[in-house]
Amino acid sequence: MKLKCLAAGALCVVQSVWVASAVAEIYHYTDDRGRKVYVDRQSQIPPRFREQTQARKEESETLSRAERERRQQTLSRLAAQKGTQGRLAAIEREMASLEQRADVRGNSVKIPVTLRHLGNTQTVNLIVDTGASRTVVHQSAISRLGGLSKPGGYAQVVGGARIPTRLLPVDGISFGPVDQGKSEVMVIEPSTNPGYDGLLGMDILGRLKYEIDMQRKVVIWHADRYRELAQAKKELLAEASSRPSS
Repeated sequence: MKLKCLAAGALCVVQSVWVASAVAEIYHYTDDRGRKVYVDRQSQIPPRFREQTQARKEESETLSRAERERRQQTLSRLAAQKGTQGRLAAIEREMASLEQRADVRGNSVKIPVTLRHLGNTQTVNLIVDTGASRTVVHQSAISRLGGLSKPGGYAQVVGGARIPTRLLPVDGISFGPVDQGKSEVMVIEPSTNPGYDGLLGMDILGRLKYEIDMQRKVVIWHADRYRELAQAKKELLAEASSRPSS
């Protein structure tokens, strides 16, 4: 332990210096080719070799030079594997955070979207629609939001009919990892229940880079970042597979 004083009678900083003693448990076994194999967890030993293993403390003085070198190589390899596994786990977590589960039926992709307004929140199910210029929600689906909407003119719907619309400023629109902040949505009331609560249109989608994986039924938001992560994962896996196993 070292005691370091910055000035006489002033603050002293105590620093503890720990010398790592070799106390980690190492397991070894002799494989089919007569080689000694060292691992740091018993679970890494193939079941058929477990009866011959001996658990012992690391004591460098009891090992021959060749055994010390083999042990060091093994521990370095294990450390590298753990580092790779940690980086892979971090990449996979970030990739998962950029994915959003979707209700995919035919060419229709529906996702939950949360609207925030005047301290209230409401989650609606909107169709991802690149053919819609505006984001549209049905009046009956946002009853809990409150607030006043303003007249928005008329919109032409399938079949050629024109229906009145209103515009509602909202404090935020969020879905998956995306939070758009303040926006304005168009509010209509359809004459029939179409099975969804509106459309997520190009006024929002046009600001984003995204991909839809129809087979996995997910929308991948921030697609450029997702592709970077996928490439980094591929390179790490290739590096790990090329590393000697013993």
